Amino acid sequence: MAYLEKRKQLYYALLTVPEGARDKLGKLRFVKSTNTGDRREAQQIANQYVAGWKVLIKKALNGNDSKLLEAIQWRESIENANSEEEREILEDRLLDKAYELEESEGFPKAKELYDIAVGIKTPITLHHEQWKSQLRLEPKTVDQMLKDVDLLINEFSCIEQVNSTSAMKWVNKLAAEGKTLSSQKRILGNCRNYWGYLKSKKLIPIESNPFTGLITEPTGKAARKIKANAPYSPQQLVMLWNAALSQTIRNKPHSDQQLADLILLSAYTGTRIEEICSLKVTDVTDTTFRFTDSKTEAGIREVPIHSKLLERVKQLKDISKDGYLLSGLTFNKYKDRSNALGKRFGRLKTKLGFSPRVHTAHSFRSTLITMLENAGVSENLAADIVGHEKPRITYGLYSGGATLEVMREAIEKVNYPF
Repeated sequence: MAYLEKRKQLYYALLTVPEGARDKLGKLRFVKSTNTGDRREAQQIANQYVAGWKVLIKKALNGNDSKLLEAIQWRESIENANSEEEREILEDRLLDKAYELEESEGFPKAKELYDIAVGIKTPITLHHEQWKSQLRLEPKTVDQMLKDVDLLINEFSCIEQVNSTSAMKWVNKLAAEGKTLSSQKRILGNCRNYWGYLKSKKLIPIESNPFTGLITEPTGKAARKIKANAPYSPQQLVMLWNAALSQTIRNKPHSDQQLADLILLSAYTGTRIEEICSLKVTDVTDTTFRFTDSKTEAGIREVPIHSKLLERVKQLKDISKDGYLLSGLTFNKYKDRSNALGKRFGRLKTKLGFSPRVHTAHSFRSTLITMLENAGVSENLAADIVGHEKPRITYGLYSGGATLEVMREAIEKVNYPF
């Protein structure tokens, strides 16, 4: 929160500059009037000032973008001039600086500094730190958004460079670099989020929408979408399991028992791999799994253990050293135990020739659901087993769910040629 100081009838925002940045910034502290005597309003305005100052301090401490930093300093000094005379003096000094820069580094560098300093151009990073700080999403989602917007920032230095034509050229460049259609859509969506924030700061006209309408969906034969998360056949699933136990890495035999166990458990439960990796020994009885960590309410459930799993599940419980059914996995920075194992599975299935667009770890759910359907199990009962919302309003709203006995009878209809 910004520090406020009242001078006469107005509040001023203040921020002390760290010692290591003072020489580069040329000041001991930032001071700027909020132009209001209302403390609450002043605090909100001051917080925005401070966010921008912190960007300058960070750049000064990191020693990056020195010319951009200098241009922003000039811009701030001119905007905060106390009189028209002081403004004219600063603008004259800026011209002298631009002439010096032209002689030493050329006209383009000099013009960029001048244009930013007088407000003709606006650095695309001007409010990047503020935008980042107000994101309230899952850490993994935020990290992806930052990576996508960094692509935009690396392509364009100023807001004024971004328009529908330049954005289209950029999208074509992303495609040429191997970005898939879904990746392009995600990148543009996150850039629209950032662009919307810049609009809210009145840096961009409200009608500016350079990231809209850039991707044309294919038509005709090309429009036939490949089904994602397609089910494995029973034979393919067994092939994956065998490959995990007998794969070769760097010309050496390598049996990945953890991965084989994941495939086996997924085959008979249709459960998301992150939910399997979150299963604690205390969540597993002699005959049932209790899934208590799911991203949906329907995913929190108790289901019977298939008879073909009973022996291996007992062994896994007995050998666990950390309280988890799949022991020995570690958490990544997003508190996810399944990440490393999921990547190992991805490498295995790609090596076996499965398309990453068609077959995924989520395909295990599709596999079990397909097996249940072919065994004549009703859609509502299958939803209870795999943790889906009920497809019909009567059962979805009013049913307490199938009993364990009914689910066990349904699950036992599923068998693989292991």
